Amino acid sequence: MNILHLAFQVGLSKKLKRTGWVMNDIKNPESVADHCYRVSILAMALAPFLGVDQQKFIKMAVIHDLGETSTGDLVTERANRLDKKKRKVKEKIEKEAIRSILYGFEEDYAKLFQEMIERKSKEANIFWQIDKLEMAIQAYEYEKSDDKNLQEFMDNAKKYIKHPVLKKAFDDLQKMRNK
Repeated sequence: MNILHLAFQVGLSKKLKRTGWVMNDIKNPESVADHCYRVSILAMALAPFLGVDQQKFIKMAVIHDLGETSTGDLVTERANRLDKKKRKVKEKIEKEAIRSILYGFEEDYAKLFQEMIERKSKEANIFWQIDKLEMAIQAYEYEKSDDKNLQEFMDNAKKYIKHPVLKKAFDDLQKMRNK
């Protein structure tokens, strides 16, 4: 267990800007840590309404992008194109990074991350929908602040958000965009 190693690695996520926003010339793009914070709050608050294990769900939210401190925020999907090979390599590196960063702590967080990337549990499946919803919300905010059209992010989120609670929130967001 190395507390300082953990703290320094997590600290890197505060400086790592989200690539999708950088690629779209957003003036002040959020960091990976910014994104993870809102995803974590959403996971915590929504877990009871989504019928998932809240503690597990929050852990997923907290660690889901921790491995990006080793890979950077690599884009594996753009518009309707998913590079499965690139995503698989990215996820493997991120899983090992999580194992290294959290080595010696009680829980095997790399195992939890593996469950997430396999997308087989209810929590993992719904978790990635929250991740996409947060991305869509951030896109909406950037559309307003930077006067941009970020439809690509909305289209991407729409493909994945299926849970009725999350779909309703996404649909409401779409209505706000159209006003």
